[in-house]
Amino acid sequence: MNKIITGHWLADAGDFYLPIGFIPDYFRMCDIDSAVTNCAVTINEWFRAMETHEATGSQEGWALGLATLGYTTLHSDDQGISAYDTASQGPTVTEWTKAVGDAAVARNASAGSVGTYVKCTVGATDNTGGVCDRGAIFECVYDGTSASTEPTAWPSAVGGQVTDGTTIWEKVNTAKFRQGYKGVTIRAEIQTNTHECYYLAIMADNSIDHGDVDPWPSGVDTNWS
Repeated sequence: MNKIITGHWLADAGDFYLPIGFIPDYFRMCDIDSAVTNCAVTINEWFRAMETHEATGSQEGWALGLATLGYTTLHSDDQGISAYDTASQGPTVTEWTKAVGDAAVARNASAGSVGTYVKCTVGATDNTGGVCDRGAIFECVYDGTSASTEPTAWPSAVGGQVTDGTTIWEKVNTAKFRQGYKGVTIRAEIQTNTHECYYLAIMADNSIDHGDVDPWPSGVDTNWS
């Protein structure tokens, strides 16, 4: 099924993932500055097929409207537009544990990364004084190092937080992490902070690879049907 979406964002000059709901076959974005006269507009275009058929260094689209009128510039790797798909899967969840071999040594929250997920250990308590729900999942929302003993007041409500050493865990509703989203990655190099950006995203009914046309007799694709 073909899909067409138009949209807008205000650039902050950082990489970000644009959730469209599908990976487009064609994507066009316009970066517009705030000038009323002599307004600078940069147009960036990208085809999904470029990731399959182009070589490294020319897979992320191109820019139009640069200083030299009429010329285009190919975006380098990790400096343009690319497909983004989180897939549909839940977070990887581990159990809260102390450092192996030394109970007095604090445990790092999986290398201190925000976005780490854990569950409490068997028999751990929550902030109501009851036994913590073993089906509950807690996300690291503040990088740090866990204490040498497990928290005794895991939050019982979604959105509740507990401090664990210098780490902070928050109880999450895992359903929202299982959907994932699809769209494109927009790199910082092709947007300017505070500029208005508008886009057109198209999913085609079909995307055809015609291959090399050189051997076609009389210029006609003999495999076409």
